[in-house]
Amino acid sequence: MIGMKIWAKIVLGDKIVRQTTYENPLPMRYDNYRVWVEDVCRLFDLSTPVILPAHYKNFAMFHNTRFKPDDFVDDLGADALVLEDCRE
Repeated sequence: MIGMKIWAKIVLGDKIVRQTTYENPLPMRYDNYRVWVEDVCRLFDLSTPVILPAHYKNFAMFHNTRFKPDDFVDDLGADALVLEDCRE
């Protein structure tokens, strides 16, 4: 059984410029969320953003979170990195 399935997308304006799906068997917890974000950023060859409790809270409550350019040390080159829970 899949613990988490995430649709990750890099958004510029109203367009998705890059996207991928990511799966991990770990259950939903804050520590695991950090692992998921790091793995997704590695897939996109991005630096890991600053992960705040509010990011996890939004993901847990609303099934998505948005990392803005200010959350990254390096240039994101887009308006946001969006993570959406896409478990069935």
